Amino acid sequence: MITEGRILPGEKLELASVLQELKENPYRKFNLAFSAMSVIPFLVFVYLIASRFFTLNALSGNTGLVLFLSVFIAVCGLLMGYGIINDILSKLIVYAVQARRSDCLKSTYVSTVSHELKNPLSIIKTNLYNLVSGFLGEVTEEQKSLLELCRGIVDRMNRLIMELLDLHKIEAGAVEVKRELCSLKEILEGQIKEFEAVFEAKKIKLCKEFHGERLGLWGDQEKIGRVVSNILSNAAKFTPENGSVTLKAYPAEGFVRFECIDSGPGIPGDKIGRLFNKFERLDLTKEGTGLGLAITKDIVSMHRGKIWAEPAEPCGGKFVVALPCDLRRAPR
Repeated sequence: MITEGRILPGEKLELASVLQELKENPYRKFNLAFSAMSVIPFLVFVYLIASRFFTLNALSGNTGLVLFLSVFIAVCGLLMGYGIINDILSKLIVYAVQARRSDCLKSTYVSTVSHELKNPLSIIKTNLYNLVSGFLGEVTEEQKSLLELCRGIVDRMNRLIMELLDLHKIEAGAVEVKRELCSLKEILEGQIKEFEAVFEAKKIKLCKEFHGERLGLWGDQEKIGRVVSNILSNAAKFTPENGSVTLKAYPAEGFVRFECIDSGPGIPGDKIGRLFNKFERLDLTKEGTGLGLAITKDIVSMHRGKIWAEPAEPCGGKFVVALPCDLRRAPR
């Protein structure tokens, strides 16, 4: 149980270990800042006493008693305030590091489990393919439909595992952004071809508004393609039949900007701020893991770019990605 205003013995040991891990002591900065804040009112007080009100008679009688009590109360209040703020700072440091360690442990655990599941799923997928192809004997149409259903479930599980592994790599800092000259326009065209069948199946009208010859930028072509793919997948998922999706791309003051506007149900205002959180899903009835947009945001951040979502007019959702044109001088 945490007692108010005190650090427990276990927390003191945790705090000591945390301070050893930190490259700098936060208490040193806190003491300097608190001292600087305390000096100003103290100097004002001394100035007023010394220059305006100080006389030998002020130290005697009731005036002297009031003066002594005032100084005593001021010092006590200063020490009490220092203790309270110092206690809050200690607990914040301990809790922040505990949360970080817990998150790292969970991430490592998820990564380990995902690795353990990856190989068995690959074997299951291969054997299902062999069964459907008739390598082990003739298969009826009814059996084929059941096997295809199983293959779809395995594919969905495999996608989840790959997304979990990708997320773990990003959080662990094991992913590096390659710097190569690529064309956002070519990336968009390539991803659009992959989603043509999905859009045609739902009779979604696709509109393109690309301004600029190549929309060149220095970045990781494969990862930027992943960003576009995740956004198009999200648009295809939430856009109803006979709806529309508009893609815009244009240069904007050292950035290339990509916008995806769909005619779906839109993004609720209370969920816009949580849209890029891990495992956040707008509609639980739709297939998905809730990791696609979180990974998308991490990739955009690795490119020193920005991504956000906003309601579209008159209805629907809008995703905007802004990527810097030149990453060669940015730190890895």
